[in-house]
Amino acid sequence: MTEFVNITKKYDDVKVIEDFSLSVDNGERVALMGESGIGKTTVLNIAAGLVNPDGGEFKTDREVAYMFQEPRLLPTFTVIENVLAVLKGKDKVALAQKYISTVELDGHKEKYPSELSGGMAQRVAFARFLAFAEETGATLLLLDEPFSALDEDMRERMIKLLLEFANGKSVIYVTHNTGEAEKVSKKIIKM
Repeated sequence: MTEFVNITKKYDDVKVIEDFSLSVDNGERVALMGESGIGKTTVLNIAAGLVNPDGGEFKTDREVAYMFQEPRLLPTFTVIENVLAVLKGKDKVALAQKYISTVELDGHKEKYPSELSGGMAQRVAFARFLAFAEETGATLLLLDEPFSALDEDMRERMIKLLLEFANGKSVIYVTHNTGEAEKVSKKIIKM
């Protein structure tokens, strides 16, 4: 079980989240929607342990994997090196190659971020996220607008991959796209 209990968070004097509560059952998929600046990313940052709430409590018994809104690729690393950067196990090369192939970037493993389109960079970040989640056994998947740079056809394929991967895992998914939210989750929370 993952729970946000009466969470409050402010930056300087601006209150971003006030009295936010949410329970996510094991294996449940939840989408967070709302206008920019309403605190959706802050909720994910709290769940990932990157930000502490000013009030309330966050509790989870799950291992976490987080896909940020921006790809956050290392500019001097190739595609495969960017995926390998988060892996530690003895099978890390095979795992990295598996997910680069899964996101349909086989022919781009040796390219640098500057040689990729925005959508390709986002898919590298998705491959890295999936590889990390598999290696660590993460069961709480946090995704912040993961497919915003993809065309509709590619977005559909990546959502299908996510749903297959997330089977039995908890998901908190931030998006501005209602259709995407409905495909990914059973519960949509408007913030």
